[in-house]
Amino acid sequence: MPPTDTGSDRASTQAVDTQAVDTHAVDIQAVEAMELLHSADLSPDGTLVAWASSRIEGDTERRTLHLSEVAQGAAPSALSASSASSADAPSVTVAFGEGGHTPLFSPDGSRLAFLSQDGPVTRIVLVRPADAPDFAFEVLVDPEAPDRSVFGRPAWSPDGRRIAYAATRRTRVPGAPYRITRVIGWVDGLGLVDDATADIFVFDLGTGTHTRLTDDEWVNSQPTWLPPSGADGDGDGRPSPWRIAYRAGLGPDQWQQSVAAVRSVAADGADATPVEHLRALDVFSVRALDDGRIAVTSSGAKPHSVGQLWTLRAVDGTDADPAPWQSTDRAAGLDLDLNGDVLGDIAVPFMDPDTRLLLHAGDAVLRVQVEDRLEVHRVALDGEPKADPVLAGTGCFYPLAVAGQRLLYGYGTLTGPPDLWLRDLDTGDDVRVTDTATHNRSRTVPCTVTTFRVPIGNGATVQAKLLRPANAVGALPTVLLIHGGPRSAYGEAYVTDAHVLCGAGFGVLMVNPRGSRGYGTDFADAIIGDWGNKDFHDLMAAVDLTVDEGWADPDRLGVSGLSYGGYMSSWIVGHTDRFKAAVIENPVTNFWSMYGTSDVGLSFLPAVLDALPQSDFERYRRLSPIATAHTCTTPTLLIQGEADHRCPPEQSKQFYSVLRRAGCVAELLMLPDASHEGAISGPVPSRRAQNEALVDWMVRHVQGCDQARRGDADG
Repeated sequence: MPPTDTGSDRASTQAVDTQAVDTHAVDIQAVEAMELLHSADLSPDGTLVAWASSRIEGDTERRTLHLSEVAQGAAPSALSASSASSADAPSVTVAFGEGGHTPLFSPDGSRLAFLSQDGPVTRIVLVRPADAPDFAFEVLVDPEAPDRSVFGRPAWSPDGRRIAYAATRRTRVPGAPYRITRVIGWVDGLGLVDDATADIFVFDLGTGTHTRLTDDEWVNSQPTWLPPSGADGDGDGRPSPWRIAYRAGLGPDQWQQSVAAVRSVAADGADATPVEHLRALDVFSVRALDDGRIAVTSSGAKPHSVGQLWTLRAVDGTDADPAPWQSTDRAAGLDLDLNGDVLGDIAVPFMDPDTRLLLHAGDAVLRVQVEDRLEVHRVALDGEPKADPVLAGTGCFYPLAVAGQRLLYGYGTLTGPPDLWLRDLDTGDDVRVTDTATHNRSRTVPCTVTTFRVPIGNGATVQAKLLRPANAVGALPTVLLIHGGPRSAYGEAYVTDAHVLCGAGFGVLMVNPRGSRGYGTDFADAIIGDWGNKDFHDLMAAVDLTVDEGWADPDRLGVSGLSYGGYMSSWIVGHTDRFKAAVIENPVTNFWSMYGTSDVGLSFLPAVLDALPQSDFERYRRLSPIATAHTCTTPTLLIQGEADHRCPPEQSKQFYSVLRRAGCVAELLMLPDASHEGAISGPVPSRRAQNEALVDWMVRHVQGCDQARRGDADG
């Protein structure tokens, strides 16, 4: 493996390819041509990997499903640059319709389910891997509701006879007036919640019938097969006593967006009455265990918390009056931050916080955030709380599936998107499954990465990374790129914005100031009620250090960020004029108006500001960048998704209007149909427009007009 930063003052790693490049031009189309992983699964015998990749073609993101055979005893590979040119495992393409993704093997491995788009509808498709390459496809369509769209990952029954899935069905007539009665009417990424409510269904492969299990106004998801306590199967042909456990969120009367319930319902549809086992803040993932318990994790994204793991078990009660299930904290005292959130900005879904909860030999297999990277640990589900690392080192490890003694995982770094690997849990050997790195290397600009610590006073430090074009020397025009959250971190995850800026000749400074995740609860909670103070100090200290080291040109600095990064960028340009340009994406600029317009405003803002607007309006006003926007002189480009319900468009519009009224150079780029992360995984034209606008604005206002003209000539 490459060296890791374990707390030293400075460590440096370098991308594999360090050939000389033209740093005055960047080819956005080349970046778009990268091949990225989307999803993957491992067959029960551990010898087949089904994986989906994506690539942009024109204005469309195309997904392709593959089957790769990785025989037991295959020669191990090393997680290092030297293995980057190794060949992929032998594979065959599963060509269907507009492409497949989210594969899921049946328990005996005889069938593979995957999802495929049929216009606006997502469907489940079945194939038999043994038929390769001449597959016969079975598309699961309910004739009574052919427009029903699958929502999230399906779940095979343990006997492979049925598939549970969540699905939505939009009934509202487009363009017709509509009325909102639920507390939270819109949610980012879903849109109008009434159009996105999802119910749980079961498809019987023997009868070809779809059975509806729930019918309510919640968004139900993550179905998992729950046996009665002590059951180990239902293969005797008698009616199944099994239940489907699931996550129920966004109830019509819920004003806290992250509150969810863990419920279960009879799998055969005989009794449609759900049983609620838990209702709490930050219920993230749900997985039934073989002994009738339910494992539940939290995301760790809320103040005063880290990602946690519990098991729920039934206690004595009656069918008419069931007792609440008992919760056991399986991570108590382990000092682990489960799930984690090291931010990238590429369309690889499993790089985001991932709801899959893997089980192996009585343990949960989960990712754990450690500073700027993600590890994989196994956490005991019985006995005293215990955890052991499975995968650790420089980079981010993403556990995807486990079968026998083989673990399928993704592995990526700041300089390269993830590829797929198999780890032998007995020997510790790794076998490479995919090699998108070779394809992608010719489409990205080589860069070097320096990881270092920034003193912030009283002996404390914050972690930072600096990307520079390979072979660059001297002080460069440099962009401070600020992550979102704030309870997240930049680290060993690929960030397109950083690489396209590097390709245009910029250094890119990425800092994890106080408020970031991965450095302990106290560190992450340090800015509660006080945004724009300690975090601002830490960011400016990092900029000062890069200037003092001769890495950054103090007269050619830019700043950019999305979400909380947009907030800090807005705050910075209202408090200093040291930056020559700002690109602010989907920001928070006015806490008071966001409280009533954001999908998380009613709960998130009181939690992070430690106050309600009606009881401390002055805090909401004082900490809002809009309060000092009229003093800004920094040329500022705002980029805003029109379908953003997290940081709604009015946040950018307010800031833009005040800047223009004050005479500041400012422009506003609107991205149609783009949600809060629409520039990352939304419509391709929106992704492209954001990349181009970011580079163009920084070249024009930071590098200067002469530099921009030279870049045009060189390109």
